[in-house]
Amino acid sequence: MLNEDEESVVWSLHADKVTSLNDSKVMEGEGNVALRQGDDYLKADFVRYFAATNWVLLRGNVEVKLGEDLMEAEEAEFDLGNRIGWLKNGKVFVDGPHMYLSGERVNKHWGDFYSFKNAKITACDGDVPAWSVSAGSATIELDGYSQLWGTSFAIKDTSVSYVPYFVLPMKTSRQTGFLFPEFGYSKRLGVWYSQPFYWAINESSDLTISEQWIERRGMMSGVEYRHQYTPYDKGWWRLDAMWDNRRHRAEANEPRGLDNDGLVRTNPERFWLRGMFDGSLGDPRWKMKMDLDVVSDQNYLREFKQSSAAYYPTRKTLNEHFGRDLQEIDQNRTSEILVSRDWERVGIAFGARFEQNLDVGNGNITSRRNTTLQRLPQFDMFLFKGGLPVQSPAIPIEFEAEGQAVNFFRHNGTSGSRFEIHPSVSVPLVSEYGTIIPKAGWRVTQYNTDKVQQLDTDRGTGRGTQRDIPDFSVAAFTELARTFEVTPEGSFLPTADNVGESRWMAVRHSFQPRIEYSHVPNVNQMDNPYYDVNDRIEPENELRVSLTNVLSRKAATVTMLDGEHASAPALEYSYKDVMRFRLDQAYDFRESERTDHLDEYKRRPLSDTMAELSFSPMQYVDVTNRSFWSPYTGSITSHEHLLGFYLDDVGRIDTGLDFRDRIDEYKRQREDRLRIFKTEATLSFFKPWSFRTLYRADVEKGTDLEKTVELVYTHQCFEIIAQFSRTPDDDSVNLYVKIPGLTF
Repeated sequence: MLNEDEESVVWSLHADKVTSLNDSKVMEGEGNVALRQGDDYLKADFVRYFAATNWVLLRGNVEVKLGEDLMEAEEAEFDLGNRIGWLKNGKVFVDGPHMYLSGERVNKHWGDFYSFKNAKITACDGDVPAWSVSAGSATIELDGYSQLWGTSFAIKDTSVSYVPYFVLPMKTSRQTGFLFPEFGYSKRLGVWYSQPFYWAINESSDLTISEQWIERRGMMSGVEYRHQYTPYDKGWWRLDAMWDNRRHRAEANEPRGLDNDGLVRTNPERFWLRGMFDGSLGDPRWKMKMDLDVVSDQNYLREFKQSSAAYYPTRKTLNEHFGRDLQEIDQNRTSEILVSRDWERVGIAFGARFEQNLDVGNGNITSRRNTTLQRLPQFDMFLFKGGLPVQSPAIPIEFEAEGQAVNFFRHNGTSGSRFEIHPSVSVPLVSEYGTIIPKAGWRVTQYNTDKVQQLDTDRGTGRGTQRDIPDFSVAAFTELARTFEVTPEGSFLPTADNVGESRWMAVRHSFQPRIEYSHVPNVNQMDNPYYDVNDRIEPENELRVSLTNVLSRKAATVTMLDGEHASAPALEYSYKDVMRFRLDQAYDFRESERTDHLDEYKRRPLSDTMAELSFSPMQYVDVTNRSFWSPYTGSITSHEHLLGFYLDDVGRIDTGLDFRDRIDEYKRQREDRLRIFKTEATLSFFKPWSFRTLYRADVEKGTDLEKTVELVYTHQCFEIIAQFSRTPDDDSVNLYVKIPGLTF
């Protein structure tokens, strides 16, 4: 047989019965017939092959694989040289996007082109697909686009919509086209509908454009751009904007939940611009990070919580892809850029940071009264800890330093620049009994003030130019440990019968005491400008003691390891900290000698005792507790509790309680008592159904903060998410339909 290059190609023919006709110019095979050449094959109940034309006729239970194409039919004919032909009642399967194409008659043209009569397209397995697209006629290019005429969309073979002409991507990679819409209802916004369009620009970037209709507000337009050239060079950017039908010139007219911040909203133009970038500045050794977060007003993020472009889905996306977080929903928005490079012992970073005060503009505070501090620009330099070039082996001196130059700007308030360097020397003394590390440093700061306009007279004149502050600390720690055998050596042997079985082999208990003393003298800094907390270094004279217990286990699991000739059972070891318990407390010598305000506040040099426990005895249980106990009141001042259960293929449940008590002491005050309870569960007992619920409550005030319930149906070729959410300021019902890989 000959192919299109006229080179000899051998097809092997196997059948229950083979007949040669016309001097072997025609070959017929009957019963379990198979023609094979490499990975390609043609199977049928009957085959007739014409040697002169390289043409083959197949009848009955036809199965064909030519290259990446998989086909089935009742009857078919193929030109094996040009790899073209036709199928009667044929079906073509495309593995990349997992699509089935079928038709009353299917013509396979040269390359990856097909034409269909009475075509049907679906991504669903089974004889009656969950959804399908049908057409009177269609032309389809694999890894390209299909054109369909007389098209209808069907659910379970029941037509629900019709269009005369339709274009459907058939790419094995990302596909350009309309994504499935999102829609829902909010008590505040009314009915809403969002229709996104996805453009796969190239292999490294894409663009999504969306139009969202909101019943009580108008149209919102969105554009999202993503690019990723390497795992370390990527960006995500999105802008949503609208002309709002409603304004709120008086706070009393604002919606529930937004009318208690002392602010109004007079702007009709509303938007949210955000994004993140990780990459390099030409040379990959110069790393660059950028965060962008700008919003039109203080209410935008709290009002428009619907759709996958809202605050919480955006926050989750950025955290997953960049490992960085957005500011909380009701905080000022922060945008910054950072360019850095590290050498063996030196690192430098250039950056700038802009903070958007949401109280400014839109009928509220004017920009001239804006006291928000901006860092434009900032330069940091680090000398990482290491030994001196020449030093005595008996005294291992280590040296490190950090420096910073930053220009502070604000419309209202003191502005200027700050230059600071903080070198320090430490001497780690290590012995078989433990480690002692004394450390001494010196902080030198220089101020260059452009404008003096103190906003708080208690913070001094703001005309100071410098400060020098030494610091000293010494830390001593050691570890005592012992290992206990749980399973005797040699008693747990790997066999083919116990593959997958695990046992604890040993448990190690370690006890780690640590004591640390730190001292910073009391230096008067009140005449210096105040930009941030680093401009007022508090004096310190404190001794801190901590005791840590760690319980670790060594486990063995029987696995099958591939050998040179065959697989054999073997033990695979793993290690895990099962329990960690730490006690921590400090003694403040300055507080013990305090002489002012003794009539109002008694001396309390002892800090709260902190007890921290993390416990994970099994692979499906996690317990974390952190509590603070006051030795003076004999009560808990704060605690955080988190309990998690999770099981593969079933789901997980997380429950937590945060508590903060009121405190009125000389060193600290906390006016409000806080108790927040949270539980979140994701369960999938009855697949393909899964259930997710989130509940948050303010126990102290007896109010619910959020109730969210999601019911998810996951099918092989689509997913439906029904969501109900209730918060103190809004109720919403949303529905999302996701068809992986499909646009239209």
